[in-house]
Amino acid sequence: MTIKDYYPIFIDLSHFRVLIIGGGKIGTKRALTFKKYGADVTVLSLEFSQDLLNSDINLIKEDASKIDIKAIENYDIILTCTNNYELNSKICDLAKMLKKLCNNPTNPENSNFIVPIFYSDEDFEIAVTTRGKSSILAKEVLSKSIDVAKKSDIKNLLNAMYNVKILLKKRISDPSLRYSLYHKIYNDHIFKRYAMDGFIDKALSRAEEIINE
Repeated sequence: MTIKDYYPIFIDLSHFRVLIIGGGKIGTKRALTFKKYGADVTVLSLEFSQDLLNSDINLIKEDASKIDIKAIENYDIILTCTNNYELNSKICDLAKMLKKLCNNPTNPENSNFIVPIFYSDEDFEIAVTTRGKSSILAKEVLSKSIDVAKKSDIKNLLNAMYNVKILLKKRISDPSLRYSLYHKIYNDHIFKRYAMDGFIDKALSRAEEIINE
C-alpha cells in the first residue's frame, strides 16, 4: 500500500455540492452524514436504501457505469460507493482530473481525501484514520480519545484555558508575548490544579499573577 500524506482539516460544508454514487449501506451512511453537516447532497444509483428514500436528499436514478465528466463537473466532492471496484476507480479518476475531491472507500490509494471516523460535541472535534489499514483499530483509538475528552477535569481545564485566551487578548497586544504567556500559564502546576479541580476563579487569578510577573 502506498502511504500518502494527508493534511487534516475540518470544513464547513454548507456551500459544497456533494455527489455520492451508490445508494447502498456505505453510500447511505455517507449521504446522511454529509447532509447532517450542511452539504447539498445528491445520490446517484439504480437502487436506494429505505433511509435514503425517506430522506429529503436529492436522488437520481441512473446507471453509475454511464457517468461521464458532465455528470460530475458541477459537484465539489464526489464519493464512489458502489460495490464495483473498477467503476469506483474510474469515476474517481475522472473527478480528480477535474480537480475535485474524491473518496473511494474500496480503494483508499485512489482517493485524494479520507473520510475518518469522528466524534463531535460542543467542546471537541476528534477524527481518527488508519489510512485504510483497520477501521476497527481506528474506532478503538477514537473511543479512548473520547474517554479522555469526556473527563470532567479535562472539560474544566478547557473552560479555564478558553477564559485565559480571552483574558490575554484583552491584556496583551503582542501576539508573540500572548503565545508565550498562554503556554506558560498552561504549564503552571498551580493554575492547572485549580483549573482541573473546577476552581476557575482561582485558576484565572493565578493566570493574572503570571501575566503580571
